[in-house]
Amino acid sequence: MKHLIICGEYPPAPFPPGGIGTYVMHIARLLAESGETVHVITQLWAGAAKRIEEKCQGRLIIHRVPLDDWDSFLLRSPNSEQRAKEVKALSQSCFPAQAFSWQASLLAEQLVEEEGIDLIEAQDYEAPLYYFQLRRALGLGPKQTPPCLIHLHSPTEFIAQHNDWDISLPNLLTAKRLEDYSIGAADALLCPSQYFANQAETHYGLTKGSIQVIPLPIGDNPTLKRDSETWQQGNISYIGRLERRKGVLEWIEAAVEVAESHPTAQFEFIGTNCLGSHRISGEEFVERQIPDHLKARFHFRGRQNRSVLPRFLRRSRIAVVPSRWENFPNTCVEAMCSGLPVIASPEGGMVEMIKDGETGWLADSASSQSLATVLKRALETPPAEIAEMGDKAAFSIRQMCDNERILEKHLELRQQLVDHKAKRSLCLPVNLPWQKQPLSNESAHRVAKTDAEGIAVVISCFNDGEILDKCLQSVANQSQKPIKIVIVDSGSTDEQTLKGLRQAEWDGLQIIQNKKGDPVSAKNLGIKTILQSECKPLGFAFFEAKHIFYPNFIETCESTLRKCPEVGVVSCWAREGGSEQAWVKPCPSFPYQWLTNEAVPFSVVRTETLHEVNQFRAEMHQGYEDWDLLNAILAAGWVAVTLPEILADDWSGNSSVLNMPSIHAHGRMRREMLERFPGLVARDAQEIALLSSLNPVPSIQQELSTPQGKQFLTQIILSSFKEATFRILGKVKSTVFQVLSSFLKPIRKQAV
Repeated sequence: MKHLIICGEYPPAPFPPGGIGTYVMHIARLLAESGETVHVITQLWAGAAKRIEEKCQGRLIIHRVPLDDWDSFLLRSPNSEQRAKEVKALSQSCFPAQAFSWQASLLAEQLVEEEGIDLIEAQDYEAPLYYFQLRRALGLGPKQTPPCLIHLHSPTEFIAQHNDWDISLPNLLTAKRLEDYSIGAADALLCPSQYFANQAETHYGLTKGSIQVIPLPIGDNPTLKRDSETWQQGNISYIGRLERRKGVLEWIEAAVEVAESHPTAQFEFIGTNCLGSHRISGEEFVERQIPDHLKARFHFRGRQNRSVLPRFLRRSRIAVVPSRWENFPNTCVEAMCSGLPVIASPEGGMVEMIKDGETGWLADSASSQSLATVLKRALETPPAEIAEMGDKAAFSIRQMCDNERILEKHLELRQQLVDHKAKRSLCLPVNLPWQKQPLSNESAHRVAKTDAEGIAVVISCFNDGEILDKCLQSVANQSQKPIKIVIVDSGSTDEQTLKGLRQAEWDGLQIIQNKKGDPVSAKNLGIKTILQSECKPLGFAFFEAKHIFYPNFIETCESTLRKCPEVGVVSCWAREGGSEQAWVKPCPSFPYQWLTNEAVPFSVVRTETLHEVNQFRAEMHQGYEDWDLLNAILAAGWVAVTLPEILADDWSGNSSVLNMPSIHAHGRMRREMLERFPGLVARDAQEIALLSSLNPVPSIQQELSTPQGKQFLTQIILSSFKEATFRILGKVKSTVFQVLSSFLKPIRKQAV
């Protein structure tokens, strides 16, 4: 078989590789040494400057994608300039890690075509396979469809929860959403511990036993010799990042308590200190936890290269894994392999690795009190017995994680996946965890109508002058022509616009007048006009003169509607005209869609959905009609997607923000949208509160119908308005600066 593994942490990496990078290093080598062909996609950087590197007699091929100079990497591609803009936009987004996912996915598509890849594996963390899966489901990827295996290591949502992070922060929330999609679109899921497999099945609504459990391989970890003095006085060692999830705070508290009664105990910490905050460094934070008279017995070694870790393990007598939450920690595997018994919390795969009293000591919980109790047990164990426990630990973990046994299980699983072929990854996930439904639920799939064809375009116009010509030219340059174009003019009076409209009419476009003058009536009038004609469009695109489209916009959107009958709305990435900024959002979905419209205003809407939701509502205006329509389409059970490609330039910026007349209009529009679907809002109320950084309201579903419930929704409205306010102020500041600069320029010249 030919395997492809995507992992930005494959060593040498720009940052210390964790368990994910170590696993990929081991499994890639084991597969290659057994005769399999393995391609690995990882990061190109100063410490690993070769773009392609071969090992294991050419059976292990490492491909590295650059962190910055992506343009030069695609010089042979006619779209290299466009791809470079997309990578830059992703790297400047709230979640920069997706720039690697985008590059890796494009390279993966190339390798699938050129190398005949049989199976693709990637981790859950940071979703490096997300864009490959999304493009495949939308029909944009290669014809060959190898199955996608997602290895569950440590989803961002679980890390955030146990690190006391706010998951509603934009970077964490985007990571969670991409990871949720990647997990939901996997053909199979693999996990190294039964502990997390059980949690994941419950959390993601999966069928019990649907996640394959295979422990991590042992790799090349040696057993280390220790003398009797080490078994009597050696360090109690923690190896790993010093972060809250790892239980470091509880462990230090427990160690300080026990150190008072055990004066010879020495505690060592090896790893990067991540305990700091914006007010205090990690080192200072740790210093405050340890009394002055004990500090000489607590040794913090900081980040260390992997090659020197055996030196620290050799002078230790006990290792510790006190985590609040873990999966199958590689640090525990390495410590036990080296011949150390391990103190551990029960919150992770450590309970599967350690037999209490024989190969280590398991605490009752991850609390400092439980860790202190189990530490006392360990320190009261005779040195000879600790040494014997270390021998048993090395033997048991080598049996559980034996390289040959793990390789055999991997080959069996991978062959089964190749034989069964890709299934789930060929389609869009119907739902994701926020929706409280099993990922396997297929109820939202639709049957496509066969008599519809083409995309109809409605262009709203009012005194748009020169930019109208650019918009019309971009429509004329489409690789696939719209089935019909209607321009709805709302009473333009300036000569340049009127000239452009006359030219458009001479070119055969239909011009109609909107007497009401508002955007909603203009769009609905365009829909009515087109539906009364003989054409039966598959979908509608609603343009304004300030939107300039790339030549493949219509073709790509129409292809998506044909490929995915469950899709009701097709959005895309878009660049803010005249700037390097770009709109790069995930696919719109609830509950996120309640707080902000995640689709571009020129999204393509399936015609069936317009019939189903009764077009644009007359009471909505100022850009909210697009948001309201998308909410209604999603509420009706349709799926919305965002094409991962820049397909247009928007010269208006965020129109829904710029056109806001006042906070009162904003509140009124938001209230109209939320009150339209009280049942769905009630269903998502707790998530809405969490995403708005508000405290959860008890029994919120019952409270929404009360005056207090309405007050709660008002708080949501104000919270979502805050971001818009800052954006407006930023634009005002920029405009004022430009005006002042032009005013002061002649004065400066006179002064000189």
